[in-house]
Amino acid sequence: MPNYKYITAKEVTDRYHKTLAGIRSGRVNSAILETITVEAYGSRMHFHELATITVPEPGQLLITPFDKSLISAMSKAIQDSNLGVTPMDDGAGLRLTFPPLTEETRKVRVKEVHKLQEDAKIEIRLKRQDLMKAKKKEEDDGLISETELGIFEKELQAEVDNLNKEVETITKEKEEELMKI
Repeated sequence: MPNYKYITAKEVTDRYHKTLAGIRSGRVNSAILETITVEAYGSRMHFHELATITVPEPGQLLITPFDKSLISAMSKAIQDSNLGVTPMDDGAGLRLTFPPLTEETRKVRVKEVHKLQEDAKIEIRLKRQDLMKAKKKEEDDGLISETELGIFEKELQAEVDNLNKEVETITKEKEEELMKI
């Protein structure tokens, strides 16, 4: 990964990876629960803070709470989310069985990924604009020269281009994962 000076690339790409992990492909993983919170102990908490999550089969998640009294709250949180599954309480925890993705569903998910890609690119552009405004203000205030501003702008654009390529690579990997049967 390139060493970025101006835009916090790790922050942008990590957030993008995390968002894409929440989109289920052929094999489920516990990341799809990361955006869902559970009302527990007087606050909103994430599943990984309250339970162990395992994948016993490719289309199934097993949630074993540390405190069995939270099973009903966890079940309600899953039902209120848009996961599209009904949790089954097996006494020790919750079992989520996901139906296999159809070709149509895969294509819809790919469209979602492309929208998220555009959102990530917009975020990168907005960060670039903010940095350029700050540098132009420095130039207007006489803190840097026009030449320094030009150098900064070229370096910043190179970083933006690299970040956009990285986002496109991540998108392509997710798209291939989604379309794999």
